[in-house]
Amino acid sequence: MIMNLIGKELKLKLTTDYSKFAVLPMNRGIDSKHVQKMISSIRLMGVIRPVVTTTTNVIEGETKTYIIDGQHLATALEREGLSIPHVDIAVESEEDLVEKMAYLNNSSKSWDLMNYINAWKMIRPDYMKLFKWKNMYDIEITMLAAIGINNAGIRNTTSSIKTGNFQITNPKAEDMCKAFNDIFLKIGMSDRSVKFQFLAAFLQAHGTYNHTKVMSNIEKHMKTVKLLTDGDSTGTYIRTKIFNLPK
Repeated sequence: MIMNLIGKELKLKLTTDYSKFAVLPMNRGIDSKHVQKMISSIRLMGVIRPVVTTTTNVIEGETKTYIIDGQHLATALEREGLSIPHVDIAVESEEDLVEKMAYLNNSSKSWDLMNYINAWKMIRPDYMKLFKWKNMYDIEITMLAAIGINNAGIRNTTSSIKTGNFQITNPKAEDMCKAFNDIFLKIGMSDRSVKFQFLAAFLQAHGTYNHTKVMSNIEKHMKTVKLLTDGDSTGTYIRTKIFNLPK
């Protein structure tokens, strides 16, 4: 049987040797609930698509076969004791592998930003830093990325994160993450849009930033802070009353 995938004719293989597939460190973890859904689908309709694999030595220096799309399907088939249909595609490098893995996964069950970060962190040190910050601070990943480049605009354009091109350019990012985490804990009850207003003002003020004064201002104006909603007036209030910035 022949299958056409990404412009190439590839042979469909079947195997019940589940041990032949190595764990790909940059793939997302297995979700048992999703596996259960796959089992229900298999019992109702059978297997209607193959697993996509690659056989390469670019990951560990030793040739192994990895699942790059369909790991939940493969797990479900293993639980059912059924053959896993798979097609093998070539990869030229670690970067090529992550790009193809992201493309294939995004065409089925879309990746969120943390999935991309988890994949790229294996070969991009700045992504490992983002991953570390996310584990240390309960702050939205786009906020941490914005601090990493000292630009709140990344909230609306995350393509650099997804494509593996994100770079941390702010030399004070580590300390700023710690400071903003203090702010974030204080304003935890606020709407997401208001938190981004705080972030924008925080980044604007960072050259002359006084953390003790800002924390004192938040406490002083807490009653008003709790009532803030999205809007230009909110941004002005945060900049002037909390961060002592001009309008």
